[in-house]
Amino acid sequence: PWREISGMRDKLIHDYFGVNNEVVWKTVVEDVPEIAANLKRGD
Repeated sequence: PWREISGMRDKLIHDYFGVNNEVVWKTVVEDVPEIAANLKRGD
């Protein structure tokens, strides 16, 4: 998922006013916890 994470970061930094807040919130609620759990397990 690192390419997607990097892409989201680029979008947030360079196209701030074009960011879809619903997509960001969905990522925070659904994807970040899963990524964090995988990192804790060492996946």
